[in-house]
Formats: sequence, C-alpha cells, structure tokens
Amino acid sequence: MLSRLLRRWSPELLRPIIRLLLRARVTPNQLTLAGLLLAVAAGALIAGGLLIPASLVLLLSGLLDALDGELARQSESATPFGAFLDSITDHYGDFAVYLAIAWQALQGGDQATVLLTLVAMFGSIVGSQIRSRAGMVGLDTKDIGVVTRAERIIVFALGLLTGWLMPAVALLAFANNFSALQRLAYIVSNAAKGGHSQP
Repeated sequence: MLSRLLRRWSPELLRPIIRLLLRARVTPNQLTLAGLLLAVAAGALIAGGLLIPASLVLLLSGLLDALDGELARQSESATPFGAFLDSITDHYGDFAVYLAIAWQALQGGDQATVLLTLVAMFGSIVGSQIRSRAGMVGLDTKDIGVVTRAERIIVFALGLLTGWLMPAVALLAFANNFSALQRLAYIVSNAAKGGHSQP
C-alpha cells in the first residue's frame, strides 16, 4: 500500500535529489547496486548485534530503492534490464536481512524467531513468484497485496530500532503470506473471467 502512495507523491518529493543525481551523472543501475550493498551491510550489522545502526543503513537502502526507479523515470532511461536488475537485487538484499535475523536468533537460542523468519521469507519469495508468473498470463499484480518491499523495510527498521524484532518478524510472517494469497486470489478470479490458459 505504501509503495502505491510513494509512486504518487515521490516525483515531487524526490525531484531535488533526482536533479543532483542527474548532474552527478549517477545512473539508476548504480543506485540499485548501491542499495544492494547497503542491504548486505545492514545484514552484517544485524548479525553482529548492532541493531540500531543496521536499521539506519536499511532505511538508506530503501531510499536508494525508491530513488533508482524515480531516476529512471525522470531521466527517461528505464529499461527492461534495469527492472530485472532491481528485482533481483531486492531479493538478495531481503535475503541478507532475513539470514542475519535468523543467525542472530540462532545465537540466542530463539527458535521461534528463526521459524517466523523462514515463514516471512517464504511469503516474500512466493509473493514475488506469483507476480512473475501472473505477468506471463497477462495479469499485473503490482498493486495487489497489503505489503510490499517498502512496508517490509519499515517494519524491519522499526523492529531493529525498538528491539522488538520478534514481533516485527511475526507481523511479516503473516503479512507477506497474506499478500501472496491476495495476489493468488486476484489471479484466479481474473484468469477465470478472462479465460487465460496456463503457460
């Protein structure tokens, strides 16, 4: 939901930053890769128990994730490869965070958080897979689901800042899978109406 609001308001809010990036000749793909490096760095900080610095680095990674798409749109340099790269790096960045949280929980013997982290990661991966497969039958699920990557980053960051990491992961374990089911329900409903066949 938040990502849809960001797409509506971000062009004006981010315009001054985009101008600076254009003057510096920064490309969208460079921002995408920088965002991945920051997400991996956040994971390393989490694994090391530095939760507050990790939350700030993760938020910065999320900002770059918002900027790369906006830079591509405003510079009219969007490409299919750029979209592909953005999707893949998002998954790797998310995995770094999930893996670090699971590692931190294992170190503390917190098996419940490990399990919830795996469930949350599963929901995120399945939701993305459903969206990808939906595109193959001509259905766009980009705006379907209560949780997108923007919400996940905010929930992670709040959990890291407050120390309430288990409640944050529990929320994502539910929300990620619920969002995936929302997409699945949308596809089943619309595919039946439109008579789409399976690929």
